[in-house]
Amino acid sequence: MAESPHRVDLRLTIPAAAPFRTVALELARKFAEHAGNADPKSLADRLAASIAEVARSAPAGQILIEMSSQNGDVAMRAHQKPD
Repeated sequence: MAESPHRVDLRLTIPAAAPFRTVALELARKFAEHAGNADPKSLADRLAASIAEVARSAPAGQILIEMSSQNGDVAMRAHQKPD
């Protein structure tokens, strides 16, 4: 996912190996809906792909998910949480 030029409104950390992806994606979908995004499901699907990529590269690590919104423009980013 592209890095957001906006401040981070919501930050969530989940273990890469644990089954919290479903909860994180539902939260992302709700965040996008609340922010006024026209297609929250598509945004959450792209985030799911990004989360899966990070989990493959660091299966024992943690995934940091950052979400921001400004005027209906929602940005989400998943990356490996630094130690």
